[in-house]
Amino acid sequence: MDKNKIKTLYDLVKESASEYGDKVFIKEKQGKEISEKTFNQFYNDVCRLAGYILNKKSEYNIDKSAHIAIIGSSSYAWLVSYFGTVSGGNAGVPLDAQLPCADICSLLNRADVDMFFYDARYEAMIPEIKEKCPDVKEYLSFKDLPAVLAETNPIVPEPVSPDALASISYTSGTTGKSKGVMLLNRNLIDNAMCQDDETTKEDVVLSVLPIHHIYCFTCDILLSLRYGNELCINDSMLRIAQNLKLFRPTVILIVPMIAETIYKQIKSISEAKPEIPEKEIAKSVFGDRLKTIYSGGAYLRPELQKAYHNMGYQMAQGYGMTECSPRITTGDRFDTECAGDVGIIVNGCQVKIENGEIMAKSPSVMAGYYKDEEETAKTITLDGWLKTGDLGYVDRNRLFITGRKKNLIILSNGENVSPEEIENKFAGTEFISEILIYTEDGVITAEILPDVDYCKNLSAEETEKLFKDKVAEVNKQLTSAKTIHRLRIRDKEFDKTTSKKIIRNQPEHGRLVK
Repeated sequence: MDKNKIKTLYDLVKESASEYGDKVFIKEKQGKEISEKTFNQFYNDVCRLAGYILNKKSEYNIDKSAHIAIIGSSSYAWLVSYFGTVSGGNAGVPLDAQLPCADICSLLNRADVDMFFYDARYEAMIPEIKEKCPDVKEYLSFKDLPAVLAETNPIVPEPVSPDALASISYTSGTTGKSKGVMLLNRNLIDNAMCQDDETTKEDVVLSVLPIHHIYCFTCDILLSLRYGNELCINDSMLRIAQNLKLFRPTVILIVPMIAETIYKQIKSISEAKPEIPEKEIAKSVFGDRLKTIYSGGAYLRPELQKAYHNMGYQMAQGYGMTECSPRITTGDRFDTECAGDVGIIVNGCQVKIENGEIMAKSPSVMAGYYKDEEETAKTITLDGWLKTGDLGYVDRNRLFITGRKKNLIILSNGENVSPEEIENKFAGTEFISEILIYTEDGVITAEILPDVDYCKNLSAEETEKLFKDKVAEVNKQLTSAKTIHRLRIRDKEFDKTTSKKIIRNQPEHGRLVK
């Protein structure tokens, strides 16, 4: 595909159909069957939905770019809804499928949504949404989408400017109110086109992450359109193992939590069946074709990365944020060095470190936060640098992350401590499920949620000793200023965002260990 021809998301869909035609683009389970759609079928359905939206805008006298919210799990219907929206110069508002009705209503109003496309499982919420969101004029359930497409003639949309708003993506930060990240067509296209030769049209991608996350959208969806990948939809996080065997992917994007969970399963099987090589066990879990695993979204232990390499898989970590569409770096560490970096800086992106904070400047950087000039000014400098809020350093074009600026612990002696740096030293400990580092009464505190399966046969005293010993082991690796002086053990999970990030300001704390 000639990437110089691609200026908008519509261009990408059109060119993918031109280049890959009747090759299968999407595979997804429909009951017991697997449904397949080609690149040509996808383009045709996108143009039909663009025609439907154009008709509805005329009906409702909408003479501007419409804002169209889309909610649901990853599916062909979701993709047609989004690309049908943006192909006509409108803006999609991807919503988190885990949000309760009250939060959905709030975001629909905040984003000035005109139309709402939704999975049928939200049907029960529609009466309340209609009552609380009077400006939403059109509702379309995914179950009605096939009939709509069949009744609508495809159109060739009017040319869309690369500067047209393509998405208002709401962040799910661990503190404060979510912000609507405005991504233009050219932002998303730049991020999809910034690297070359990442996959081939022979590759099969299994998409497992939530589709409203920009990491999934850019790196699964847009790159599959660009490279002509076969994109298989994982219908549930509970069925990843079954779907790995069913679709037999060659490439998969995951987050470290999934990588840790799968590796624990492989280790458990290996311990129960030591006569079977670990590589063979891994192949039985991942299928016989998987070769490449990309990780992002959180800290990936170098030890875990090496373990996957030893099992025969290329595994690399990238880094980015919604505000940069999202890639700032891309994973290329396909050797066994695994030095703890988060990849190389992508082409066209500049990175500098200012007062310890990572700053990025790129054509992928957002236009700003929707209707929030104050937060935009705090995040993007006058000369266009994006303040990531992350702390780190660059070494030979490789980026290393050391923590989050807003999470820094400032001790009474003026020392700055990154809680993530300490938390990462506990990563991979099999008897720890979750950990949070914070200050309490001026001292660094570790609060730990035990792994239930590992600790279920231990007494309270044995569990306490296990964690005390682990804290003492970690303290030997820390400077005196970073030493953990207090330990708490909790009996329930930490409160989290819908993207499973621990909220740092917890309403309740676990019991104090003396």
